Amino acid sequence: MNGGMDTSQYLETFVKETREHLQNFHECIVALEKEPGNKSTISELFRTTHSLKGMAGTMGFLRMQHLAGSIEDVCQEVRAGSMKVTGRMIDALFEGLDALEEYSENIKRTSKEGTEENEALIKKLRALFAEQADRKNTEKMTAALPVKVKLKEVKSGAFLKQKKAASAKNSVTASTVSVDIEKLDELMNQVSELILIKNKFVSMYIEERKEPENQSLRDGIEYLENITANLHESIMQVRMVPIESVVNKFPCMMRNLARKLGKRIELYTSGGDTKIDRTIADQIRAPLWHLLSNAAKHGIEKKEIRWQRGKQEKGIICLNIYQEDGNVIIHVRDDGNGIDVCNVKKNAAARSMITPAQADNMSEEETMQILFEKGFSMAEKGGDASGNGFGLYAARSAVEALGGDMEVSGMPLKGSVFTIRLPIALTIMRAVLVGIRQEKYAIAISSILTIEDMEEDDIHFTETGEMIYLRGMEIPLLHMDKILDLPPLQKEKKRQKVVVVKKGDKYAGLIVDDLIRQQEIVIKPLGRFIKADKIISGAAVLGDGKAALILDINALI
Repeated sequence: MNGGMDTSQYLETFVKETREHLQNFHECIVALEKEPGNKSTISELFRTTHSLKGMAGTMGFLRMQHLAGSIEDVCQEVRAGSMKVTGRMIDALFEGLDALEEYSENIKRTSKEGTEENEALIKKLRALFAEQADRKNTEKMTAALPVKVKLKEVKSGAFLKQKKAASAKNSVTASTVSVDIEKLDELMNQVSELILIKNKFVSMYIEERKEPENQSLRDGIEYLENITANLHESIMQVRMVPIESVVNKFPCMMRNLARKLGKRIELYTSGGDTKIDRTIADQIRAPLWHLLSNAAKHGIEKKEIRWQRGKQEKGIICLNIYQEDGNVIIHVRDDGNGIDVCNVKKNAAARSMITPAQADNMSEEETMQILFEKGFSMAEKGGDASGNGFGLYAARSAVEALGGDMEVSGMPLKGSVFTIRLPIALTIMRAVLVGIRQEKYAIAISSILTIEDMEEDDIHFTETGEMIYLRGMEIPLLHMDKILDLPPLQKEKKRQKVVVVKKGDKYAGLIVDDLIRQQEIVIKPLGRFIKADKIISGAAVLGDGKAALILDINALI
């Protein structure tokens, strides 16, 4: 370490601040690639590398300090106007970012930076000075030629807006404090326990209403409900992070992947300001990169093929994120090969996953689901399979573990769309409790369109099953007692309670016995040793001490 000085007490702070500086470093390089002449970006990049160099030197991480110093020298020359930003410089800066991140990860894991000197990279950075000198000499020679070249400066309005916002942000001193995520988890657990106790009081109050009503108790219960709801909302807001913290490195990663694949690919992202629970944000990164790299490897064609199909050489991949009905929706689109259902069936049959007879009778939607099966691959069996058949399977499994679901659609030669639907939070949700026979079940309010009482005459029978017509829509009915394998009623009801639920643009009516009440519930996982149907996503402990199973609407529809 630093001259015998014990700096271990500052290590955690160093790692956190380094992560923030590296994030800023990445954003600056991406912005600089789009707008090489932006002086504020260059100055910000210089300040960031200068800070990294100083911090590393203070902690005694000399290799990291040396590399950051070499990058700083390049930034200083650009800042002074002695050098211009080139494609080769951007490549070297991206390599420098990767190397600095590797040092940071080593320090986080082992408290040491490692033994990599990055000599080749440092030589490459120094070579930029000679390259710039050669370029200047060339410019002097060509300046004497009687040729007028009109330069058109292209400015990105979106980027300028982003930099203005960043400047405004830097001009205001924010009152913030860094809090360990484990402490927030602990606080959320305490709030969960508080909600359980609150639900117990509510249950006791409902029982007491059989007697003359106690106004003081009712007022106290309402006050407690308001306090717990506000406390939960406040902690949720603290835990929420913009999903840009997940996707901001994808453009750089896609750039490197496209170069390895020998393809020209442009990644467009939107909705980075959409907020999501920190736990979900940490765990969704890998599934998203699975989908993006899958689109780059298998979706986007080689340039010769794209030319033959009348497409532009550059393939387009879009990552769009937004909130809808209490969920976060993520679309990964590409304009590549698309999905040929005939080829999917052919490959599935070749792997004995389905029989030829099953293939003939499978719908397009059923065929698409094969893509997510373990062991399936679109590579020819026995050939060079660039994927091992676990990519999409692993991606969807990870999404489902977060309480979400994944769908795919596409057309041959036109491209494909993968859609991920995630809950905003994992631990607490507002739900409607329903009764089915003697059991209680919970349905997330965010999934409910409406609740209706239906007469026998309102139900229509079609080839696909029972339907109701509501607001101009034909909605299929699901008998929850049959789906849950519960005993039938001895006497059929003339009026049916129907909970109409939605998933994207799909709807279904769930027939239940009773509507109990709305309340906040604390989601508890069932555990891997308890075999649960896919339509059950967890359980909630109610105020009377009994459990209610949570219905997974994504799996039901």
